[in-house]
Amino acid sequence: MSPGRNDQTAQSILSAAVSSIGSVGISRTTMENVANLAGIGVATVYRRFNRKDNLVQQAIRYEAEQLLKTVEQQVQGLSTVEEALTEGFVAFLREAHRRPLIRGIGDGNVVVGLPMIAQGGGMVIEIGREFAANIIAGFQAGGQLPEFDPKPIAEIFARVGHSVLLAPDGLISFDDPYTAGRVVRECLMPAIAAQAAAAGGPQGGAGGAAGGATGGTAAGGAQ
Repeated sequence: MSPGRNDQTAQSILSAAVSSIGSVGISRTTMENVANLAGIGVATVYRRFNRKDNLVQQAIRYEAEQLLKTVEQQVQGLSTVEEALTEGFVAFLREAHRRPLIRGIGDGNVVVGLPMIAQGGGMVIEIGREFAANIIAGFQAGGQLPEFDPKPIAEIFARVGHSVLLAPDGLISFDDPYTAGRVVRECLMPAIAAQAAAAGGPQGGAGGAAGGATGGTAAGGAQ
């Protein structure tokens, strides 16, 4: 059972579930303590989410969507695809690190069992891919990039971000926006430039992407 997004009671339950899972983990989260955190009866929780695993799945998606909304707000108004993707990637890592449930998707203390790790990670990848693809599509609609399928590049964006969540001790760090920004400038932007050139679109769109890949300094990477 998946209640509608306009169901305020369901929103309260999901918020409470996110808080509980992030604090004590899935195994110690119960329908009863979620009900207590939400300030409602446990029967109401069961009416909206008939099983704990359903509640957990919906809570992961809910928190990932909240993360996406926050990141989208931070990239509004940026004038180039490089700026938007770089700031978006940096903001994604920063916000993910601040959210215990998202940060803990690969942590056995939060997510128990490989199926749930795969499922939670799949949701994060799906939402990250949608975010990056929408950014690219927006610049295509504005004539700054020619038409090509943005989803493969967006998939790379999402999977790199997800890998940082699973293994945060590598060279790409939550607290190093410059290094995180280099991933976009040096890896994703050349791919976008190549796609733009192959699409044979307007010179300004392809040239802008290529120039951003080699010489631009994005807002997120420079901080």
